Amino acid sequence: MNGSPATRRPHAASAKRRTRTSRAPLLRRLLDLAPAVRRAFEVRLDAEHRDLWRSLTAHQLEALAALSDGPIPMRALCDRLEISESAGTALVDRLAARELVERRADPADRRVVRIAASDAAREMVDQYRELKQRRLAALLADLPTEDLATLVRIYEAVLAGQERQR
Repeated sequence: MNGSPATRRPHAASAKRRTRTSRAPLLRRLLDLAPAVRRAFEVRLDAEHRDLWRSLTAHQLEALAALSDGPIPMRALCDRLEISESAGTALVDRLAARELVERRADPADRRVVRIAASDAAREMVDQYRELKQRRLAALLADLPTEDLATLVRIYEAVLAGQERQR
């Protein structure tokens, strides 16, 4: 009677419990590492670039990057940045005051406001992306290509899991 469903269930439950228990320390370690990894991936700006970006926050750069492919509706920008519309309005107000973005009426629906990056903002984003690319290449230079491919797959799986939870 060893193969009966009644005898397999307790074993499966205990295996699941052991797996959960063995994952707990790994999850704690991942939480401990996350802030340091985030900082390691950040671009460190030299004086020239700090002056160029005139104290733009990371959130403002993220908004400009979201706009670099062309104008998008305010709602889409807020969704992409995962912020409320009121926070998006304040963010766009600050960027507009610096002449980095402009608001445009949507030709198809005048009730919709589209946000567009200025030429100067797109240039800044291109330079920032280049700096990020160099930072990432330097940071991961000693990582074997197979491990880098694994890291990319892990990030993609994490993001896919995040999408499923929404």
